[in-house]
Amino acid sequence: MSEQVYHERSLAVDVYPHLKMAIDVIDTPLPKVAVDAGCGAGRDTLHLAESGFTVHAYDRSDAAIARLEEVCHIHLNENVFPRVCSFDRFEYPHSSLISACSSLFFCPPKLFPIAWMKITQSLVLGGVFCGHFMGPNDSWARTERGDLTIHTRDELHNIFDRGFKMIDVYEHSSEGMTLAGRKKYWHTYSVVAQKIV
Repeated sequence: MSEQVYHERSLAVDVYPHLKMAIDVIDTPLPKVAVDAGCGAGRDTLHLAESGFTVHAYDRSDAAIARLEEVCHIHLNENVFPRVCSFDRFEYPHSSLISACSSLFFCPPKLFPIAWMKITQSLVLGGVFCGHFMGPNDSWARTERGDLTIHTRDELHNIFDRGFKMIDVYEHSSEGMTLAGRKKYWHTYSVVAQKIV
């Protein structure tokens, strides 16, 4: 499957319920500044922009950012600012919302601590993180390919233990399909957490 087809399929998927929940959790006085980490073709970026956020979106794929610029053309350089970048190199602005839906587990394990530190430091007090983490039973995790960051449930709770209040955690563990149309076993945790310290 071409990258172009993949991006088109991603745009047809509904915005994640946890992202909608995260938007609702944010206190009104906070600045409406969001980061869409690993934004892909821009489905969530567009939703955030239409929800009144200034969105700093990045992805490592040139093709993804090019498609995002088409999808979000009305908002481009007004309240959507896309970049080709990686999790660890992106300069995160002070934000009230950071979304990493189906993306953060693609951060290489050796770079995850740097990326996570940047994410947590850029969230303002009362700001909300929303994103997915891959569990050890996922079929991609079992291949031990080495380029995915994997978390057990305990490890997940440990990284949010200091400075965050968990709003919701949903564990998805079942057979399913990828956007490429291939069968796989999914084991992910979707998290909404608010920064309290």
